Amino acid sequence: MNLSEETLKKQSITAYTQWAEQWREHAKKHSSIGSKSMDSFMNIGVGKAILCVANGYSLEENIDTIKKNQSNVDIICCDKTLGHLLDRGIIPQFCVVCDANVNFEKYMAKWKDQLKDTILFINVCANPEWSFNGNWKDVYTFVNKDIINSHEEFSRLSGCTTMMPAGTNVSNAMIILITRCENNFRQNFFGYDKIILIGFDYSWKFDGHYYAFDKDGGGKEDYMRHMYLNAEDGTALYTSGNLYFSMNWIHKYIVTFKLPVVQCAKHSILQFGPSRNLEHQIKYEFKKEDGQTISRLTKELEELGKQFKFVKNQLNDIGKEHWLQFFKTV
Repeated sequence: MNLSEETLKKQSITAYTQWAEQWREHAKKHSSIGSKSMDSFMNIGVGKAILCVANGYSLEENIDTIKKNQSNVDIICCDKTLGHLLDRGIIPQFCVVCDANVNFEKYMAKWKDQLKDTILFINVCANPEWSFNGNWKDVYTFVNKDIINSHEEFSRLSGCTTMMPAGTNVSNAMIILITRCENNFRQNFFGYDKIILIGFDYSWKFDGHYYAFDKDGGGKEDYMRHMYLNAEDGTALYTSGNLYFSMNWIHKYIVTFKLPVVQCAKHSILQFGPSRNLEHQIKYEFKKEDGQTISRLTKELEELGKQFKFVKNQLNDIGKEHWLQFFKTV
């Protein structure tokens, strides 16, 4: 699929045209939260792995492995996977919500009092019921930065100045949130050595479930069958035009910025070589103490940058003064 600027712009305009009025109302409601910096999350994952949990069938296939090994890994989930994890005693450190219409009653209400150890990251245009009805450990808002500059409007309405590159769905947004790469620079903001994916299927098997623990996905198993594909082992798959577009988008994002992503969903159309064993990948750990060193050196580098700028300005000012004096005396 061609992910040209024209294609992305067309997608953004279509979404904005359909949802802008609702997005504005949600952004206004989120203004009461204010704009909170995410700088405290910089490099918190050095030496560790984070498990990104999306809602594909591979989550259902691997849920017992996650429960067994949750103490070995940080977990970030999306809206529709929050309840699946909590029902099994799995506590995610982070939850991401992006959709203006993600159902609060279905995906959060039951668990709204079980969130004291989970931080919510929510798009200012997303359903505000998620922000104001749970005992979250903390709530951070962000604005999706897109190709048509709608972020300027929603930042103004919400008062939120934290910008995040817009993905194509909430699963992709989890990866974007913890890395925060932009067109003009690469980074790994949270600093995790390894970003592990499960539930990132972007497809479903003929005899599988559209979502984890949900076979037909509200009928999507039938009416979203736009393409017929095969997994790496030859297993027959379905996918939709939107899922295929989202898969291509995040594949390009990961490859372009050379992110440390590991795919553990065996039957996914998003692959970077052979899929990996989830239990083995979760058990990653390497020199976590380097995180403190990186934080210290980063601050020192910032201070050196300020000193460099100060010294450079002083030299420029002295040079200008002498240059002007030269002109006065000839």
